[in-house]
Formats: sequence, structure tokens, C-alpha cells
Amino acid sequence: MATPTAYQEHLPASPDWLNKGDNAWQLTAATLVGLQSMPGLVILYASIVKKKWAVNSAFMALYAFAAVLICWVLVCYRMAFGDKLLPFWGKGAPALGQKFLINRAKVPGSTHHHKNGTIESPTSEPLFAMASLVYFQFTFAAITLILLAGSFLEE
Repeated sequence: MATPTAYQEHLPASPDWLNKGDNAWQLTAATLVGLQSMPGLVILYASIVKKKWAVNSAFMALYAFAAVLICWVLVCYRMAFGDKLLPFWGKGAPALGQKFLINRAKVPGSTHHHKNGTIESPTSEPLFAMASLVYFQFTFAAITLILLAGSFLEE
């Protein structure tokens, strides 16, 4: 009797380089950060402002989270982690295409200038998909904006 497709060693829907444990941990860590930002900061901000501003502060956090999501996938991810336009600024481009998101993740390293004049720019390639990395970095971008916006509450 033949082994069913779901239990074969090499599944057609899963690339050889994908480590399911690394991918699962990346998504779990990103979700935990997302839970800190949305429900966690909403509750925190609602408890530190006057009653009449509690709903306003909750929606501020929700709108900030949603705005960062849209900006992150349309321009900001590739501006931060994509091809360089200037030494400190990247080329903005959408991070929504399937061909981009299903490839192996690439994390640019810091550029090292050696004394002999050579320049080294290492790139790390973790064993999960680019979609996981885009989501992971998005949650940190979102919580950063929500924390920044929270500093202006009741101002």
C-alpha cells in the first residue's frame, strides 16, 4: 500500500529549505508581539486616561495598527530591508506579491568596512518564508507607532 501524500517525506507544497519549526516559532513570536500591541496597549491606555477618552485611546491604537499594516506592506518593508537607494534609505516597493512572499527570507546584515578597503555586506537566509519575516517585522513597526502615539495621550 502506498503512503498517502500528506505523510510523504517531501511534500510538494513545502519547499526543501523550509524548516517548519523555525517558521512556527517566527509566527508565534510575531503573534505574541501583536497581542502586546493591540489588546495589551488598548487596555493600558484605556486605564491611564480619563473615562471619556478611553474609547478614543482604544481606537487610536486600533487605527495606528491598521495604518502601519497598510503602509508596511505597500512601501515600508522593502524600504527598510530591500535594495538600498541611499546608505540609510532603501527603495520603497510593495511586499505583497506571491513570488516575493513565498521565497526564502533574506535579512541584510550590517555593512563592514575593513582596514584594507574591502566592504562586506553579509546576508542571512533563515529557514522560513519571506511572508513570515514581513509579518514579524510589521508587528514591531506597529507596536513602535502605538507606543509613540500613546506618549501623546491627554496632551
